[in-house]
Amino acid sequence: MDKRIAIIGAGAMGGYFGGQMAQAGMDVVMFDAWPEHVETVRRDGLSLEELDSDARAVVHPDIRHLSQVQELIREHPVDIAFIAVKSYDTRWATEMILPYMARDGAIVSLQNSFNEPEIAQIAGPSATFGCAIAALACDMIAPGRIKRMSPRGHVNVGAMDPARIGACDGIARALAHAEDVDVMQDLPGIKWSKLVVNSMRNGLSGMTGMTGLERDTTPVTIELGMRLGAQTVRVGRALDYGLVDTAYSFDALVAAEDGDTGAAAEIRAAMARIAGGRSADQRPSMAQDIRKGRRTETDAINGLVARRGQEMGIDCAPHEKVHRIIRRIERGELSPAPELAEGIL
Repeated sequence: MDKRIAIIGAGAMGGYFGGQMAQAGMDVVMFDAWPEHVETVRRDGLSLEELDSDARAVVHPDIRHLSQVQELIREHPVDIAFIAVKSYDTRWATEMILPYMARDGAIVSLQNSFNEPEIAQIAGPSATFGCAIAALACDMIAPGRIKRMSPRGHVNVGAMDPARIGACDGIARALAHAEDVDVMQDLPGIKWSKLVVNSMRNGLSGMTGMTGLERDTTPVTIELGMRLGAQTVRVGRALDYGLVDTAYSFDALVAAEDGDTGAAAEIRAAMARIAGGRSADQRPSMAQDIRKGRRTETDAINGLVARRGQEMGIDCAPHEKVHRIIRRIERGELSPAPELAEGIL
């Protein structure tokens, strides 16, 4: 029997992966909080649009309102549940799906930040798994329409409990319908490695209003991004996480902050190369949230690095400043502007 898969949060990321799984014929049900999105997909299907191409697929997945989760009590238990909501919604989403999980089911974070410890508090370490998506960017451009904004990349998958690493194979097979997948042994390491890149990009676009392309081709945000990334690497290493280079060399990031001009040039070149492969309109999640007047994930990205850095005795003042600025923008006290980045440097 095929694995029964549930996706909690069918937005840009959850909807993209869930749509690809549905297109491949997997037994997947998606739940989302946006009524218009759910009803549009039910009526017209889910449009999955590719980067810089007219190519698209329209799939008709099983999608339901969040209020319908309890219907699962009459259905086959869920073998794999992907949590694809915002980081601050992790707890309730995990608690909501937990009663419908199979005895040996897997709850998988398909999110920004490092939310697996919170999931493990609720579901137990043996049921907790995570993904680090290195380069995928998707936008929900309208109800029922998701557009990929980056080339095909890869996903790292790991288990909170090393004894359950074998269960990652089923998770990897599901995700492989959208991205290339590797199973990794060190879940904290792969999640913090992704956070390095996310902490360099997400908050900066949010506070400046820049697209990803603008951010990675503007001198002030390039320099600030490198500094943020280096500090996140230092904190991860102090926590003894097994970091794995993702978009950039982590050694080069640290060396650049220490004044190595060759290392800085290497990072700038990598930024330019990656920027050239993305859609010019791509904006990371915090920038999208700010444009829509929503709460961001700053607590779980730059705010998290600042807190853990303080615990480890590492100066992460730029992360704290980015975090505070984003908070003020959320409250309407500031508007996004490039000058806000200049004030941090």
